[in-house]
Order: sequence, then C-alpha cells, then structure tokens
Amino acid sequence: MLRYALLLLSLALGACSLSPQRQAEIDELIEARRGSVELVPDASPVRLDSPLDELVTSSSRQHLLLVEQGSDALALRIHLIRSAVERIELMNYIFHADESGQLLLAELVDAARRGVEVRILVDSLFSLDDVELLAGLELLEPNLEVRLYNPVFNQARLGDLSLASAVFCCFRRLNHRLHHKLLAIDGRHGLLGGRNTADRYFDLDTRMNFLDMEVLVSGHTVAEMQDNFDQFWQHSASRRARHTRDVAATLQRSAPDQILLERDSRAAYALSMIEDPDWLEALIGRAGFEVGTVRYFADLPEKTWSLESEVSTRTLHELIGTARERVLIQTPYFVLSPAFEQALAQLDPSVEVVVSTNSLASTDAWPVYAISRRQRFRMVDGLGVELFEAKPYPADIERFNQRYEQLVIDRALGITSPMRIDPPSATRDMPGPRISVHAKIVVIDDEVAVVTSHNFDPRSERYNTENGVIVEDRRFAAALSEYVETIAAPGNSWVVRVRPDGSVLLGPVNRTMAGLSRRLPTLDLWPWYLTENYRMNASDADELPPALEPVGLAPEVVLLRRHMGTSLVSRLFGFLRFIM
Repeated sequence: MLRYALLLLSLALGACSLSPQRQAEIDELIEARRGSVELVPDASPVRLDSPLDELVTSSSRQHLLLVEQGSDALALRIHLIRSAVERIELMNYIFHADESGQLLLAELVDAARRGVEVRILVDSLFSLDDVELLAGLELLEPNLEVRLYNPVFNQARLGDLSLASAVFCCFRRLNHRLHHKLLAIDGRHGLLGGRNTADRYFDLDTRMNFLDMEVLVSGHTVAEMQDNFDQFWQHSASRRARHTRDVAATLQRSAPDQILLERDSRAAYALSMIEDPDWLEALIGRAGFEVGTVRYFADLPEKTWSLESEVSTRTLHELIGTARERVLIQTPYFVLSPAFEQALAQLDPSVEVVVSTNSLASTDAWPVYAISRRQRFRMVDGLGVELFEAKPYPADIERFNQRYEQLVIDRALGITSPMRIDPPSATRDMPGPRISVHAKIVVIDDEVAVVTSHNFDPRSERYNTENGVIVEDRRFAAALSEYVETIAAPGNSWVVRVRPDGSVLLGPVNRTMAGLSRRLPTLDLWPWYLTENYRMNASDADELPPALEPVGLAPEVVLLRRHMGTSLVSRLFGFLRFIM
C-alpha cells in the first residue's frame, strides 16, 4: 500500500509544474495589472556615488574588503544597492522578510524603479515564503524579478504536510539546496561569504546573533560570479515566482493591491550609518586590502546528480592538501565525511590542524552537533585536530557584536525576531543574546585564505551548492587568522581534549571499544565518551593539559531535553551523518 502511495505522490510531483498555457495566462494577467500594487510606505529612489567605484581599476590588482560586523554588513548592502547603475544580482539560501529583509527588499524595489535590472534568486525552502508578498512583487515593478530555486511540488511555501511528503517521495531533490551567497553590483563589486538575509545575521536578534564573515571583491573576478549566477538563473530548477502553484493561484484569485515593506524599523540603524561620510572610509581603512590573485570557485546547478559539478568541495580538499605547516578552519558545523577525513589523514603529521566551531550551547543546529559528537575522538586523537568550541556568551561578546548594549535594551522590551525553524535556547537566560559561529574560513600556512559559503560537513559536500574565493595574500590571510584565533581564545571558546585514561588496563580497552562503537552506522553501544570540553586558563593557555579544567560534554547547556535529544541522536542515528 505504501509503495502505491509513494508512486502516486511521485506522479503528482511531476504534474506540479504549470502548463505553458497557464504560464502564459499568468504572464498576461501580470502585464495587464502592472503598477496596480501600492508600496507602503513609499519613498523616492536614492542613487549615490560610491568611493568603492574608485577602487576598481583595469589592472590585475583587485580590492577586497572584509566585513565582520553584522551592522556593517547591512549598511554595506544598502550602500551597494543605492550605488547600482545597471544591474543587481542577489543569491541567498535564506531570505526572511523580517525587519532587515523588508528594508533590503524596499531598497531593491527602489533600485528597480531607478531603471536598474534587479534579479533575486533564493532557495525556496526557507526564503520569501509569504505568497501574498511574492504576488505583490510580481505586479510592482517590471525591472525586478524573483526566482525560487528548486521549489518542491512547485510551491513557494512548503507546508509541514508537503515537507513530510517530500521526505518520502523525493528525498534527494528535497536535500539539493542553493546555499550560495552573493550580492553582485554592475559587474564591479561582489559580496560573498557566510551571511544569509535575516535579522540574526545583522545584529538585530535579541536571542541569538551569528558571528559571520564576508568579503567584498571589487575587480574583474566579479564577472565570473555573474557568469555563475546566470547559470543558476537560466537553469530549469529556478522557477519564476509567478509560475509556482500558490503564487499563480493568488494572482488569479485575490492579488494584493498593496505590499508593506517597513523602512522605519530597528534595521533603520543602517540608514544612519550610510549617511555618515566617514563610515565607509573608516571601514575601508581598517579592513581593506589590495591584492593580486583572487580565484572564484562555485558549484554548478547539477550538483547532487553530477560529480563534475561538485567544484567547491574538490577545490577546498585540494587546497588543504597543499598545507605544509598549518590548516586553520572556522565552520559552524563540523562533521567528517569519508572524503574529508581522508584529506586530513593524508596531511604530513607535522601539519597543525586547528578548527574553530560551535559548542552544543552555541550551535543553532543541535542534531548536527549530536552526529559530530560521535566523531570527536577521531578528530582529536586520530587526526590530531586542535578543536575549539565557541562559548554562547564569550568574554569578547561586545567586540563581536557592537550593537550588544542596544540588544539588551530591546530584549528587556520583549522584542523578538522569530525564524521559521528556531529551536529554544539551551543556555541559561541572560540579559543579552548569545552568539553562534557562522563564518566559513580556511587559512593555509598563513599565506592563502578562503572565505566561502561551504561548511565542513557532508551536506555542503554533496547536496548544497556553494561558492567562495581563494586569496593568495599574506596580509589578508593574517587578518582572517587573527579573527578565528580571537574566537578560539580562552575567554571565548572551550578546547576539546581526550580524557586521561583512568587505568593502564581499561584505558586501551575503552579506546578500542569506543572507537569501534562510534563507527557503527546506527547504534552507538559503548556508554563512555573519550573527549570532553576544557576551560583554558587565560594566563597559561599554551601550557600542557594540567593548565586545563574539565567542564564536561556540554558546558552551559541547562535545557534537559537538549541533553536528552543530543544523546539520543548521537547514540541511535549515526547513519544521518551523510545528510548533515
């Protein structure tokens, strides 16, 4: 019976696309009603001249700008959008229409009204799932077009029942997601890295904000970014929002006559920043670099079905394989795939491997952490990884988030920024928001650096499309190393170490049995873990283990069901490693 149900579901999936006749009807309806939607509140489009344009030359040298602070990231996006003359391309895995998302959408609409061609391509699973909003944007401005990547069942909004059905009928397609991050302006500037579009990427969330990193490339490499964007834009997996079933039905049945994109919200702090004539100059002065070689790498839309399209993973593994002295990695999710484990194992034993990632207390994806917990002993003992896990409330939290004091005030007022999938915090309640590492950075031998959207987990390797840049410049590499090392410092992270053997006889037995049990595809039967977190003594951080204080498997986690859920997933669901 189940087999027949799945067959019918698969046939239904194939029938989800709108017929050419229905698409033509929707196109005609939009042309007839174009301009019938009112933007509330309205504003006069603003065009500004940017000092960034002066950094683009015809020479082989290019300019890079590191963007660490979430506040700078939001202000820079608005600045870039307002500086656009001809075209804007935006790619995101997540685009929420919250306070920051609405402000950015309003700015993009304004740019389209100035005659700029605006193309927005977002993954359909967690982006712009307000069907009324998408219908309104279709009617608002012909220069602005939204496409959704891989909409399952050809729906802009996938409900819980449809999501559950997709898991059974089309699991591989469901897991193939657009994870690129890119904002390209006029073929001259390209911003990419780890940030999506949501309040917690721009220091606006009162419960948790991401520590992230991006790089703005100004120069000829941006043309390659646009070419890759075009490959995705023109691919059959990218659907015009108007041609998804639910948006089309809304347009035909009850199209909106106005759309609300709030400009005067908490996100408006970014408008004040760009009005300051010294803000951008100061940012360029402290985080700008003129460099020579910048290599762009990106997956192709056929990834998941074609090994040749898995460009990003192959590029990163090959780059790591060139290390002679040190590999420094920051990644929010650290799960070893067989290929990455082999890449690390093949390094010369003298090469130092340092990884900065999230703890259970700081992660936004605890099931991923649960799977990686099974691998901690292999990481630390077998591969020699020096593994640091970020604290949810690090000592330098006000350095990482310059809006922290304001967020404490907002939190006291009860202001929140919920996301669609948003598990409760597992830590004790505090006056301000916690942090979570989200940057994806690699530094090789303090000479070559990577800023990318690629996490170090099987999902990024096999299912998600990714992009990034490789920069061969010592100053640029040093700046990224300093950033990662600051987060890994004693007051900001714990270090993961192997527990000392309690017995000469039982120690080897424990190691052997645990090692075998952790590799089982399902049940992990051995009751004892061999690693735990240690608090580092700030004054003696470089000393041997006696300078370390054990703090357990999950320090600062007070939510009982988080402990239980993590243990359950870690013990019973090891086979999920391949999709984490």
